[in-house]
Amino acid sequence: MEKIQYSSTPKLHYSSFHIQYMKSTLKYVTALFLLIGLLGCAKANVYYPRNSASESVTSGSPSDHQVYWDKNKQLEQELIALSAAVDKTEAQILAATAVRESAVLAEEYQLLRPAVAHNLLVVFGIKDRGLCYHWTEDLMKRLQALDLKSFQLHWGVAYRGSELREHNCVVITARGQRFFKGIVLDPWRNSGNLYWAQVTKDSYPWKVLPLSDW
Repeated sequence: MEKIQYSSTPKLHYSSFHIQYMKSTLKYVTALFLLIGLLGCAKANVYYPRNSASESVTSGSPSDHQVYWDKNKQLEQELIALSAAVDKTEAQILAATAVRESAVLAEEYQLLRPAVAHNLLVVFGIKDRGLCYHWTEDLMKRLQALDLKSFQLHWGVAYRGSELREHNCVVITARGQRFFKGIVLDPWRNSGNLYWAQVTKDSYPWKVLPLSDW
């Protein structure tokens, strides 16, 4: 009679509960290691005047102050160049609000840079906000509050539906102007230091998101 061999090594049988538990544990262990590594990332302290031209959130140097106001003026001029019908005073207010509120949002999000590192903290629930669509949503609300007459706000999206590539931004045009003639306002890209570019010259293939999907 053939002798039956018994293995001294017990077989492991995992239920779906155990598998889910292990995946969950692995997720939090990974998050812990990521957190430890990301805590070494730089905090995104972006200079902006709080109540006056001389007061700032950080101890900004005269050069920080000059760069800030030069940035405002540059965006203002590009907004004016969109159309002869643009109200110049509105362009000044819009530029100042977009640049300042991008820096304010970085402070509110307690942002770490680079932007991708902060994204991971949001994904793992360590930070509440700071993904590109959060920036777009929050900046959009602050610009809408200006009740602009000669400008129009659009929600721009690239690679919509892609978990890894989708990106969102505010696009500003002169009122009645085509979306592709507008300017991208993207505070996410440089961690609160507002980035902008013409829609057709930016690296992302922007498309307008219908108002019903906002």
